[in-house]
Amino acid sequence: MAKKVLFAVLALIGSSHVVADGMEEKIVVTGSRLDIYDSPAVTLIKPADFLIQKVKLINDSRDKKKREKELYSTVRDILKAKNKDGKIEIGVGKDIVYPITLENLQLDFYKGGRADTSMVYLFIKTPITKKLSAEVLSLRLDKFIDKLKMTGRTEVDRDGDLILSIINPEKYRNELLTLIAEELNSTKKIFGDSYKAEIDGISGALQWERASVSELRLYLEYGYILSSN
Repeated sequence: MAKKVLFAVLALIGSSHVVADGMEEKIVVTGSRLDIYDSPAVTLIKPADFLIQKVKLINDSRDKKKREKELYSTVRDILKAKNKDGKIEIGVGKDIVYPITLENLQLDFYKGGRADTSMVYLFIKTPITKKLSAEVLSLRLDKFIDKLKMTGRTEVDRDGDLILSIINPEKYRNELLTLIAEELNSTKKIFGDSYKAEIDGISGALQWERASVSELRLYLEYGYILSSN
């Protein structure tokens, strides 16, 4: 009777969207963490592409059209400040970040916590580089936000802690698969040449979670079975 050894690798599922060019920018929230007991056998640590502070612009002018006009004016001034700065980028979205510019400006308005209040959410982001620490990049974001010009009754609030984003995480799939294959071959050697391996799950979406203030842990939810010949 064939002897079988099952190796299950559990992972936290993340958000993934397939797009034509594969270059969508994905958000990684601060609180995303794998439990130490559920950590995959093989993971890959990589730097994120952007450090981000999400902000909300709040306007409580009585008239809705006036609120939206003042919010649009505020965002235009933010984009002008971004263009002048050169090290800051602005985006909108939820799980995926979409860049906005003065030329393609289109905003989604949300109801505020009080009556006659409208809100707009923005991602204020700066590229992560090896030359600058996360603390320096965080300070850059803070300085930019503190100098923002508000129109009318618009106010700005930080919405949560710093988050990360990654562009085209699938670019790391082959590197991760190589590590998984090396781990599998090492395990097979322990059990001997009489064992063969069957693996599944490696065609699933690449997933990720935050590993540090500026790094991501990438992984696949997979498992394999060793069986004797």
